[in-house]
Amino acid sequence: MGQDEEEARREWERERKRAYRERKRAEINAEQEKLNVQAPRQRGLDSDGRPATLRGLMSAAREGTIVLTDREEEQIRNHFGYATSEKRTYLEREQAARRVVEVTVDASGTVTRYTLDGTPVEEPVGPAGLSLVAFPVQEEGDLTPTPEQRAKLG
Repeated sequence: MGQDEEEARREWERERKRAYRERKRAEINAEQEKLNVQAPRQRGLDSDGRPATLRGLMSAAREGTIVLTDREEEQIRNHFGYATSEKRTYLEREQAARRVVEVTVDASGTVTRYTLDGTPVEEPVGPAGLSLVAFPVQEEGDLTPTPEQRAKLG
């Protein structure tokens, strides 16, 4: 087989598959029309104009465009694995999480600590007031040996 024949065979195969997909799509559409059934949409809005996904519902509730029904609240709780005793709404849980973040962010800044000789030292603190000295963050080059240490190593 020459290269032209091979290319022609591939093109024929592509056209055959394309025609098969179109026939199947037409059959499915005809059957759905006969049964008066519409294919479900994966994204967007349902027939009532409400978001069709949990993420869409949560986003719309946060924006204030919809009020979640009891059934939707239950679906969200089940999706995230909340206990059956959890009765707060999605927005109440969101507000509680926002308050925790605000308190955590407000706690960061600096604190004054005193060295052994009594000298005050301003020390930065991270989230929740954790000392960055007690809980340091390593950066690139922190563990690089000094020239004296390298000389000792030989």
